[in-house]
Amino acid sequence: MKNILTGPSISKHDNPKKLMIMLHGYGDNAANFIHLAEPLDLDDWGMNYVALNAPDIIPGNPMGYQWFDLYINGVYISDAGPKEYEVIDKKITENVIQISNTISLILDNLRLEMKDCFVMGFSQGGIMAFELGRSLTKNLGGMGIISSRIIKKDKEPNNFFQQTPIFISHGGKDDVLPLSNFNQSRDILKKDKYNYEDHLLEKDTHTISPDTIKLFQNFIKKHI
Repeated sequence: MKNILTGPSISKHDNPKKLMIMLHGYGDNAANFIHLAEPLDLDDWGMNYVALNAPDIIPGNPMGYQWFDLYINGVYISDAGPKEYEVIDKKITENVIQISNTISLILDNLRLEMKDCFVMGFSQGGIMAFELGRSLTKNLGGMGIISSRIIKKDKEPNNFFQQTPIFISHGGKDDVLPLSNFNQSRDILKKDKYNYEDHLLEKDTHTISPDTIKLFQNFIKKHI
């Protein structure tokens, strides 16, 4: 089906009450990322977990997927200018449409509503999660953005997304997306009056640690 993403799902329940959409980082894949469902899940949630593969395979890495290329016309993303970000923005917009269409299809099949859906994204997947939130026309149940950043810094906030509970966390020793990205994201969330909680894990690198899982678990408990 056009504009629909695919990936594995895990559920212990015949009639799930909630849905968790999982968006992996650059170079990862949904089959690997779905394994986070096991340490995250609590039986009484009634949660169905679905990890989505990003649409593009990384050249030379058949098991690695990307939401957008890190090199645009030979320019690395950290050095990107307006022309390069125009390309990235177009790709992000296309991805958001695909993710949104996929979520709608899954929710319809499960007979659930958008308020029953949680989204978690790591690194590049977190970028996609936040931009998905900005496109919402209904409230999500909650969103987790882990070791990531906000690319579109000056975009107007979405009223629906402002009401969605947001969890953001970052490792203090992250050498892929430095701590400045977390501080900048937190400043944007505060300025635009989002409903968020933030966590800095001083010893963590660019990873989803057991401590992060526990914190995100507690966040879900509050909003499920």
